[in-house]
Amino acid sequence: MHVAKMVIISLVIFVLVTILVTQALQDRIYFSLFAGIPSGVVAFVLSFVYMYRQKSE
Repeated sequence: MHVAKMVIISLVIFVLVTILVTQALQDRIYFSLFAGIPSGVVAFVLSFVYMYRQKSE
């Protein structure tokens, strides 16, 4: 798998996780994006590292 494909897949995961966490916390936290964006970044990094390691095997 090419690096560009891995980045695109990770970017889609970032967007989905950010939206889901933001929507889940919207009623409890006023600035739910402050929790949604970092969780999306963590999901992006973890998914990219996982796919990169699977590529090297």
